[in-house]
Amino acid sequence: MAMADKERWEQRYMSGWRSQTHKTLLDFYNLAPVGKALELACGTGENAIFLAKKGFDVDAIDISCTAISIAEDNAKREGVNVNFLCADLDEYTLPENTYDLIINFYYLSRRLSNPIVKALKKGGLLIFETYNQKHMIIREDFNPDFLLKDGELLELFRGLEVLYYREEFNVSTLVGKKV
Repeated sequence: MAMADKERWEQRYMSGWRSQTHKTLLDFYNLAPVGKALELACGTGENAIFLAKKGFDVDAIDISCTAISIAEDNAKREGVNVNFLCADLDEYTLPENTYDLIINFYYLSRRLSNPIVKALKKGGLLIFETYNQKHMIIREDFNPDFLLKDGELLELFRGLEVLYYREEFNVSTLVGKKV
């Protein structure tokens, strides 16, 4: 990821911005076998902490070291262990056949679709949600490179059994299982 993007995220978190637990996670996490989980672009760690409280052994990655520091403090305060890592996902290699659950909210790196599928164990679950091109109606300044085309999420993860798929206005959601 470009250094400018990393700095932008650092500034956002330093100014008090926080991520949140996502409703889609609450709706579907229970379809995954409790085991090892990974959150990509975890922000301040709310989703990862939620999963740790549910018994998952969680790895969580974000490019912002400020966000990771906040997430570590949050996990400590909540009394759970999460393996937080400050890393650029454009350079990080996902371990294969490792995770029972992978979650990705509002982060899009198309080059990660194959590594994500490979990182899932057989029977593992992916919960993926991010903005699509209709988001430009709301935010004209949003970088279109990070917006899904209609149906693209299905194409990116065509190797998974689709358990849930929805394109609702500016958000696309996929829940898929590795068979």
